[in-house]
Amino acid sequence: MQIRLAHPESDIPGIAKLVNTFERQPLTVATVQKWFDHMPPGRITRRMVVANEPDAVIGYSVAVHEPWWPDRHFYVWVVIDPAWRGQSWGRALYQDAQAFLQEQGAVQLKSEVRDDDPASLRFAQQKGFRIDRHHFASRLDLLAFDETPYAPSLARLEAVGMRFFSMADLQDSPAARRKLYELNRVTDLDIPGADGTFMSFDEFEQWVCGARWYCPAGQLIAADGEAWVGLSAVQLLPETQGAYNLMTGVLRSYRGRKIALALKLLAIRYARQHGARFISTDNDSLNVPMLAINQKLGYKPQPGKYSLIQDGGG
Repeated sequence: MQIRLAHPESDIPGIAKLVNTFERQPLTVATVQKWFDHMPPGRITRRMVVANEPDAVIGYSVAVHEPWWPDRHFYVWVVIDPAWRGQSWGRALYQDAQAFLQEQGAVQLKSEVRDDDPASLRFAQQKGFRIDRHHFASRLDLLAFDETPYAPSLARLEAVGMRFFSMADLQDSPAARRKLYELNRVTDLDIPGADGTFMSFDEFEQWVCGARWYCPAGQLIAADGEAWVGLSAVQLLPETQGAYNLMTGVLRSYRGRKIALALKLLAIRYARQHGARFISTDNDSLNVPMLAINQKLGYKPQPGKYSLIQDGGG
């Protein structure tokens, strides 16, 4: 058994398998490959694995600083195959990452654990991490959902001139992508718990518009005249007959008009049209208005994640 640098040419399938013991929306091998390939100026990253004698990956760690983050702020994360836990490999991987982060002069670390994994939370707390945010997951049964009570809200908005369309309606043009980016940036920074940073347009094109899940028809927009005022993004999950509502946001000056509810309804329609039997989403525990909309629509709580923070860099 050894701890070594991750080898992209051989380790990526094993890493994807480990990551999917944590993620609720399964990641593909291609997505993990993209993590390794994407190295813009200013990105700092170190990826390590624990491999046994046949060179099978049973543990993985990553420490990364993104170019748009404050100087010396890093994300660090460790995962061990459930069959190999309790044998100190997680501790060894974290110590290796910690030494790297100290070399980098890290002053703040972020991480995350599932909220139904008390052992991992205890491990993180022992390393000096504290809970910063709680992200609730929720799920809506689309087979049982009845949109009748909510459709009038959408009709009333359209009657007063609010337009709803998708990026596909605009041929996913470069100009439309710029507007989509700006709307994402403004609404994301206004989410409770946002840390004040957001990726550049080039990063957005790479990680959002260039993602395998991205579909222009699933990028839903609300507009008042020429002004884009709200959005809802949907990822289809055909392998599970599901969908994931990644983001719904409305400009602060347009809130209280049920635009978010209308966008959520359009997201549900889109998912249903593509055969989804359920749609899920995640929200910060402090985002009370969006949690209330989800509850009104009938979303049921699911296990979520804790966002963790540690000041001092390890």
